[in-house]
Amino acid sequence: MVSNNTRVIQFDVMRVVAALAVVWLHTSAQRFYICYPSVEWDARNIYDSLVRWSVPIFVMISGALFLDPQKRIDIKNLYAKSITRVVLIFIFWSIVYGVYSGIGRGLIGIVAEIVKGPFHFWFLRMLIGLYIIVPILRVVVVNKKLERYFICISLVTSFFIPILFHLLGYFNDALRDSAERYYDVFGIKIAIGYVSYFVLGHYLANNIIKKTVKIFFYILGILSVLSVIFLTHFASIHIGTPYVAFYSNFNVLTLVEAIALFLLIKDLRIVPKYHAAVISISKLSLGIYILHPLVMKILLDFGNIDSASLNPAYFIPLYAFLVFIICYCVSLILAKIPIIKKVVM
Repeated sequence: MVSNNTRVIQFDVMRVVAALAVVWLHTSAQRFYICYPSVEWDARNIYDSLVRWSVPIFVMISGALFLDPQKRIDIKNLYAKSITRVVLIFIFWSIVYGVYSGIGRGLIGIVAEIVKGPFHFWFLRMLIGLYIIVPILRVVVVNKKLERYFICISLVTSFFIPILFHLLGYFNDALRDSAERYYDVFGIKIAIGYVSYFVLGHYLANNIIKKTVKIFFYILGILSVLSVIFLTHFASIHIGTPYVAFYSNFNVLTLVEAIALFLLIKDLRIVPKYHAAVISISKLSLGIYILHPLVMKILLDFGNIDSASLNPAYFIPLYAFLVFIICYCVSLILAKIPIIKKVVM
């Protein structure tokens, strides 16, 4: 992996790709439930299935950076800088979203929207939780054997066993519920899924993966994307309504896709002349994540523009790029304002 001063350019590429993928995902999700069944829904299912790895990649990057033993992190700085920053971002933008969404509903409506917070801010809450346990995880990853053990246990308990419940639910809901309750009795779900991604990101970034293993994951990643498309399609037909269990971030198919993409970008050689552009977008990737639902809402409210304004079969990607570019430009402007800079970068 190539370091540009204190930055690893491959991580910047991952951030850019993941930020675009999140925007792509949410543009694909527009009208997802109301247009079923139709050709439009099929297009949305395909586009949505292509980018389910977006949030896991963000988490894996954070894990690779925060768990790096060469990076000195103490508890005081962790809370004073990283956690405080995320909290400030959460509060500031919850107010912005709340004021915009609550206009016309009075003060009570605005306050209610602020308290509820934007739907996509679950990611910030999860990030705070991960940051809090960073000191513990840094102890775990120092011991390579313990790190591998943790990854194996967490993947089995958070990904592989739960996928069996989804398969059971496809045939019988009562059987699935009984199996999940019986599983919970044992209390072996010791690792939460996002912690798995967090530690896995560190492991993949700091270990040499054999070429044959990487090729295996590349092939498996492609097959996983195709599987999500077709499984979602046929499961939805089976139950008569959109079935989204295969979209889950804790789906083993999503896990495989994230690993494949992480390994692929890790090996990329980025031409130096593109570093500045990549880093510029990467630094504002959080701002893009924060802003994109607001930009989408403004485009719809004032321009009556959404991903269905033209044929979704080709307009969804174009609309995603449009929203992405607008968010980047707005974030770039906000980042030049000293007071606001801390909540967009």
